[in-house]
Amino acid sequence: MDKRRILVVEDERLVARHIETMVLGLGYDVIGVVSTGEDAVRVALEALPDIVLMDIMLRGDMDGIMASRQIWDKAAIPVIYLTAYADGGTLERAKVTQPFGYLLKPFEERELYSAIEMALYKHGMDMKLKERERWLSTILTSIGDGVISTDGALRINFMNSVAEALTGRKKEDYLGKSLGEVLHLVSEKTGKKVPFSLKKAAQKTPPGSAEPSLLLVREGGRIPVEVGAAQIQDEKGRVDGSVYIFRDITRRKEQEERLEFLAIHDALTELPNRVLFNDRLTLALANATRKGLRLGVLMLDLDRFKRVNDTLGHSLGDRLLVSVGERLLKRLRKTDTVARLGGDEFMILITEVGDADSASCVVGRIHKAFRRPFDLKDRKISITASIGAALFPEDGRDVETLTRNADAAMYAAKEGGRNTFKFFAPAGNRKG
Repeated sequence: MDKRRILVVEDERLVARHIETMVLGLGYDVIGVVSTGEDAVRVALEALPDIVLMDIMLRGDMDGIMASRQIWDKAAIPVIYLTAYADGGTLERAKVTQPFGYLLKPFEERELYSAIEMALYKHGMDMKLKERERWLSTILTSIGDGVISTDGALRINFMNSVAEALTGRKKEDYLGKSLGEVLHLVSEKTGKKVPFSLKKAAQKTPPGSAEPSLLLVREGGRIPVEVGAAQIQDEKGRVDGSVYIFRDITRRKEQEERLEFLAIHDALTELPNRVLFNDRLTLALANATRKGLRLGVLMLDLDRFKRVNDTLGHSLGDRLLVSVGERLLKRLRKTDTVARLGGDEFMILITEVGDADSASCVVGRIHKAFRRPFDLKDRKISITASIGAALFPEDGRDVETLTRNADAAMYAAKEGGRNTFKFFAPAGNRKG
């Protein structure tokens, strides 16, 4: 093992030589002996010794305490004070420089050896701790979750950059402040503020398993977040603080909402799909039965749509389907429903159609929607539709029957030459 390198700072020549002899006799290497604070700082920063043995009272404007402060601040080299002064004022000044030892002159060789070895060990442990702190700080700074830690009184002592961004607050402004002043959480369901406590942090809930549907309130809006918490305990198991980890789940919430939407809507046109249509038809039937109303179910199929896909491409065909859905919506009331069943088939629920003549007017108006070409920006496409209609209560009293009869009427319109509409009739279909 290489010898430990030591710098001796002493302005009394005989004392300096004696200390140097002791250090060499203990098996260490002396890299230099200087007599002023200025030389001590210069040599220490150039040679980077393992330890500095520093007299406090030195010649010149810089005493040993001032020199020690610069050496520690600039190079983190441990210093042991060797001095004949032990008065309160000197001790207080020396203490704030965090020395690794304080030996009163005169001292024995074994005392110097013990002081040097203890200082080297303590410095080594401190360096390992600081290295771990740097690793931890780098990890906490680079992870994608917001991290805030507090002391035992829930006062903030750390915020990473993600926490700053999510809360919209700088850590410099909130270190030492109460956690509740920075992290404003409310329940999405109740709107009530979520309190913080060390007892709740003791549950050690990781992100994803904590209370769901939390909103982080900040200037400019609210952000959905997941929050996890844990207590920080000292070596004796006493609560020393807490750490809170919170994650922005805006994108996940949007994806969940999109999946929920697609479960009952068509992905291309964003119209209701068969599931949602049947649900609305069920409710409409219950309402119509209760109030003695008439409603209509229409099945609409585009004529020769396959030709559009085959000649112009599926991309243009998809744009045409979207445009058809948009045009149908403009022809209907908000209480009515347009759904896409798939392919080029659409289903329409007309609520409160009145008598049979009124129903014919409504269906005819929808059929006229196809008289104008569809403007798809780069080209115009003309297409017609065949429509079949079934009325409640005469053509059916439940979802399945009305849907089946509307479908049968639509096929009758197809067989009748397309580009027309028909009403269902048990004894044969009649044109509307």
